[in-house]
Amino acid sequence: MTDLTPTGARILDANENGMVSGHAAALAKLEGDDLVIPHSDEGGTHWMTEAGWAALDTWRQAHPGRATVPDLPSIPPKLPAKQHEAIVTAAQRPDQLVAGRDDRAYWRGEPWFNGRTLAGVHAAGYAESFPKPWHHGDTDRGPDHGSLHLTPAGRAYARVRGNIDVHRRQVVIIACGFAKRPIPEGQRQGWPAGELYTGQYHRSLRLAADALTHPDLVLIASALHGLVPLDRPLHPYDVTLGDERAITAGKMAGHTAGYGLFDADVIFLGGRDYAELLRPSVPHLLAPLSGGMGGHRGLCSQAVRDAALREAWWKEAASLFDQRRTP
Repeated sequence: MTDLTPTGARILDANENGMVSGHAAALAKLEGDDLVIPHSDEGGTHWMTEAGWAALDTWRQAHPGRATVPDLPSIPPKLPAKQHEAIVTAAQRPDQLVAGRDDRAYWRGEPWFNGRTLAGVHAAGYAESFPKPWHHGDTDRGPDHGSLHLTPAGRAYARVRGNIDVHRRQVVIIACGFAKRPIPEGQRQGWPAGELYTGQYHRSLRLAADALTHPDLVLIASALHGLVPLDRPLHPYDVTLGDERAITAGKMAGHTAGYGLFDADVIFLGGRDYAELLRPSVPHLLAPLSGGMGGHRGLCSQAVRDAALREAWWKEAASLFDQRRTP
């Protein structure tokens, strides 16, 4: 296990979401120790590796009392009116999006905020953009480079200043399926991912996911495409895990980062092969299904009917997250 220098420990400890930045020499030392890897060619931003998380956990255990998220004052200073409204509005959205004009929320006619407001909440540390999935190309973070979502500090502000009981997002990932809806002759656009898969097993997973969380927080793990939201258009494909064109754990790590799963409680519904693909980049993943496909479908049916079971799953998912992120 690599021993962290005081400077390296401060850099890693200050960045709960896994994205780190700091003095170039300190980052070079962390990179040389394989504790971080570059996130982009510009801006000096890096991404913590699993070894980095392990070293940070060891350091935190040796330095008890250090918070994993910088503490806010008991009553944080109130933001300017529009910035305050943006944080409070995002806290009431399932996806915790601080919506701007470039987000789908704008085209849906939902509340949105201008660039100056987005820059303000970003500068305050209350909102951050997730790193882009690798298959979409890399990009720096910031209000001009991707959608902003609440940080832990932003949620704390909303609780104290907005009196909103907001916590981490609750994301459900479900496995794709072999049976897919064909594209009618003459139709060029694919089906939304949420409508593409027609098999009974996949449909049972989807019903449970819909009972567990909001549709905007349901993702499908596709053997070809990686993680996709329900509304992403897809054409039928014939690819299974292990094929030459199939998603890999390395590429999947870019997708999990791009959907901000480092800052979410995550439940996976599906088989062990997909869970093993996701777990390296989502170590706090809860995969509650057991047995064969019949057992999976039975547990999904039970989850649809039983609110107590759903609550128990989310409590376990939250516990896994806390165990992973705290000493």
